[in-house]
Amino acid sequence: MAVLVYAEHDNAALKAATLNAVAAAKQLGDVTVLVAGSGCRAVAEAAAKIDGVAKVLIADDAAYANEIAENAAPLIAKLAAGFDHILAAATTSGKNVMPRVAALLDVQQISDISAIEGPDTFIRPIYAGNALA
Repeated sequence: MAVLVYAEHDNAALKAATLNAVAAAKQLGDVTVLVAGSGCRAVAEAAAKIDGVAKVLIADDAAYANEIAENAAPLIAKLAAGFDHILAAATTSGKNVMPRVAALLDVQQISDISAIEGPDTFIRPIYAGNALA
């Protein structure tokens, strides 16, 4: 299975939360990391060095400079056809972009996954974190 991970960064350095998303993605299949930003080649090079990353896609354009979800979501949706799963870290940025991607693809989003048991079995908190489903 092919997995796309949306990388979080500040156009200079990769954020640690992306490493968590890649670690989860490795359990699902071959990992491709998308680095969308402006002047972000150093981030793409850092992403390529992460253990388990097979490929890095870079979208270097001023439109992606500030991780604006309205710009990033259509890009991710266009790339989605080649992937079985699309992941992002459960951060403010990921929680802003991924619902828009899900809406564009007309699929259900599964949020705040805490464990992966298989390609279609995930564990996530419910009832304000008091139970796991």
